[in-house]
Amino acid sequence: MPARNRSNLAGLSIVPDNHTDAMRVFSIFAITLVSVSSLGQDASDSAAELARLRSDLDQTRSQLADSVHQMDGLRKRLDELQQKLADKLSDPSAQTLDNSNGAPTAADADQDTQFLASKVNELHQDKVESGSKYPVKLSGLVLFNAFSNSGTVDLADVPNLAFPTTPGVPNGSIGATLRQTVLRIDATGPKLLNASTSADLSIDFAGGNPTTTYGMTAGLLRLRTATLHLDWKTSSVWLGQDTPFFSPLSPTSYATLLEPALSWSGNLWVWTPQAVAEKRFQATNSTQVILQGGLLDPLTEEVPDFQGRQPTAGEQTRVPGVAGRIALDRSADQAHPFSIGFAGYHAQQKYGTLPQVQSWTVNTDFKVRISKFFELSGEGYRGQAVGGLGGGIWSSVVFPEPTAPHSAVRPLRSAGGWAQLKFMPAARFEVNTAFGQDENFAQDLHLFAIPFTSPGYPPLQKNQTEFVNLIFKPNSVLLLATEYRHIFTLPSVGQSATASQINVSAGARF
Repeated sequence: MPARNRSNLAGLSIVPDNHTDAMRVFSIFAITLVSVSSLGQDASDSAAELARLRSDLDQTRSQLADSVHQMDGLRKRLDELQQKLADKLSDPSAQTLDNSNGAPTAADADQDTQFLASKVNELHQDKVESGSKYPVKLSGLVLFNAFSNSGTVDLADVPNLAFPTTPGVPNGSIGATLRQTVLRIDATGPKLLNASTSADLSIDFAGGNPTTTYGMTAGLLRLRTATLHLDWKTSSVWLGQDTPFFSPLSPTSYATLLEPALSWSGNLWVWTPQAVAEKRFQATNSTQVILQGGLLDPLTEEVPDFQGRQPTAGEQTRVPGVAGRIALDRSADQAHPFSIGFAGYHAQQKYGTLPQVQSWTVNTDFKVRISKFFELSGEGYRGQAVGGLGGGIWSSVVFPEPTAPHSAVRPLRSAGGWAQLKFMPAARFEVNTAFGQDENFAQDLHLFAIPFTSPGYPPLQKNQTEFVNLIFKPNSVLLLATEYRHIFTLPSVGQSATASQINVSAGARF
């Protein structure tokens, strides 16, 4: 090969000429520029994508924060609803329907999930409008009672006593009534001295029958109970008319709401004006010691005038009745709930110019859950001159003559009580059987040849009542019940008598 050619070949790799070098530099610059531009575009796209991701993440974080805030609000509202429901179910003023006030009971909540749902829904509803900004609730029970009596009794629809039958006089009766329908109003108020304030009122249509055409079915309104409450965490004060606080229980019966079951047969229940203070001590997580004390109107069984108000024999003494109670309450114990209480009462009575009579009782009450299906409850008392409380078969004293002024007076000593066994085979069924007795001491009754009570009729020596009933609650509103009751009455003078009743009840709660 020529030398020149060898030189040129060598220059391609070692020393290029000027034109070729420029082209190569331009090519390298172009390639570099394109590469840098491509890298810049990729970086720009990556930055945009990163910004978009950051924006999406910020939006997700914001939405998550809003969701958490909403969940916290919902959780707080649910806690408030649960607390309100718990407060309603544990409110001591809200006496159970079994005890006579006609409103749903805490047992209903334990046994009926629909009841719980309905109570939660109630918290979302507008309540009855009142003159204040605080809520008012209207509730009650529309109750129908059909009955069939065998024998002669004091009250056809709600018998308490049995009397000897008279030859030629019809023996027994049938009928139906709605006068045991109960209305209840509950109101809550503002805080006072750091205490929750509330009030309640219950009425029925058992105030008598107007002496007009069809008056038998036009029952008159009657005040049952009315109370004002101040409740702190461990103490309470309430004033009003209610069952004597030292005799707090009554048997379960929808046949006898006009008067609690076993009235005149050992149940001291008469709704009495009273002022009560209560202090609760927490012994353990599930055990409370309760101390109660109060002043009561010293009522007697005297029949008042139609109009106006004359003082009773107890009120004429100008000294109120005084009572106290101590109780051990383990109702919160899920395994073995029970409560037991001991109490005492004292008052005075004055009849004309005769010496004052001392009225007193010692009382006990208990309720114990024996097993999942059985509960036992009851009360007992021993006392003197306690007709105004419903003891002594509605008699406090006896006189040797039926009309005043009286020449002598004898207070009646008496003893009585009742016990009930409740069987709960299912959530909406219960069977109750109960026995009660009240008895006046024969020594006091027979001091006079023919004794008379303050209303002017002869006293009774013994009265016994037993019943069995079946109660079915198909839902949180409706109830159906049937009851058989037997009564035995022994007068101070004369023959004993028996009577019985079959009662069918149907009710709707609202």
